[in-house]
Amino acid sequence: MRLGWIDFSKADRDKVLNVIHLLDESGAVDELGLGTVRDAFADYFFPGTSTVQTRAKYFLIVPYVLMEAETGKYGNNLNTILNRIKEEERECRNIMMKRTTSDGVIGRSLDEDSWVLRAPSNIYWNGIKQFKIFKEDLSVKKYIDLIINQKARKKAKEYGNREIDAEENEKDDIDAGDITSFHFWNCDTYRPNWRDNLTIELLPEEAKFLKSQIIRNQNSSLLAFILKSHNISLNKYDSFKALSEGIKDSVKDPNMRDMMDLANDFNNLVSIITTRYNWIVFDGQNDYVNEKWELLKNDLKRLSTVNLEDIFNRFPIRNSLLNKFLHDVQSAIQDDDIDKVDCLIKKREKDIKEEKRAKTLHAGEYKEENDWIGIDIFDYRYTPAKRIIQDIKNAEAVQDVQTYFGKGSH
Repeated sequence: MRLGWIDFSKADRDKVLNVIHLLDESGAVDELGLGTVRDAFADYFFPGTSTVQTRAKYFLIVPYVLMEAETGKYGNNLNTILNRIKEEERECRNIMMKRTTSDGVIGRSLDEDSWVLRAPSNIYWNGIKQFKIFKEDLSVKKYIDLIINQKARKKAKEYGNREIDAEENEKDDIDAGDITSFHFWNCDTYRPNWRDNLTIELLPEEAKFLKSQIIRNQNSSLLAFILKSHNISLNKYDSFKALSEGIKDSVKDPNMRDMMDLANDFNNLVSIITTRYNWIVFDGQNDYVNEKWELLKNDLKRLSTVNLEDIFNRFPIRNSLLNKFLHDVQSAIQDDDIDKVDCLIKKREKDIKEEKRAKTLHAGEYKEENDWIGIDIFDYRYTPAKRIIQDIKNAEAVQDVQTYFGKGSH
């Protein structure tokens, strides 16, 4: 199927691309609209992260490129600068691909002249703002537009106040238009020659800086807690549940412990719902789904006891239909009424997608296509956060920079 749309601005285009790229992730399709709760937990545990982030280095590469744009290096026209930013990000990809075999380089599967639809400056921008590397709540486009206007105002005032005997207050006005007085960035790791030894690995000083920004600005998050801990090895934990169970005793914040328990309890309910969804779609003819249902069905009441009121009270989720769906399913499970659970799931999908696209209303048509459709349980962005944390800790541990950044190089 080909998908097309008409957009009227770069912001509109980016919103559509953000949605489309979510569908590229394995198991990411949210057939029943449960992702609102997933994202609320993910933002709480791992703020500034996203499922399409690959490596921590981009939290610095993007600022470096944009800081150069601010100097005027890429010109003074908005569209020219925005296009040049894309070109510079693509060139960073080309540089890194020549120096390393490590994974996580965005656009590595494309040829040198091609570039991704969703660039690092889009993927990492929210995190860059949340970690206060960029201090203002602006889009990239608004930021570039602002610095262009500030430069134009400065030039105009300089031109209009060139007389030697200009009034003192006029000189003050000139200074007010100087963009150097606008402290957009908190990024002291920038160096003019940063491309000379560019790889996907963080430099030790970059790791130290990024870690400090996360801890300072997201101190109550699980992301910050793990970065502050010296004895947590994420290699031991391949899922959010394993992580939360493994580190729970070392988490002193009772609210964080409660939230981890709540997230895992919610996943138990999600597992029941998504398994039943697949059972309906495959018309009971999928061995994998049937085996999973057999494991769940004798413990449904315990697995469905998540405190939904607690979730909707803790998070600003304004979705009454989702709230009602989850409560109704939970009640039906507690009443041993699986037929009602099935009816609720069918209605929920129909309400979201309309009848033609609702898979549960076309049972049995997908048996040859997949073993599983949609999500299974939520990861809460642990996987991308894990890679970012490991990048920071790996660079922190570096003693010999040349040896570290030489490994994997051609």
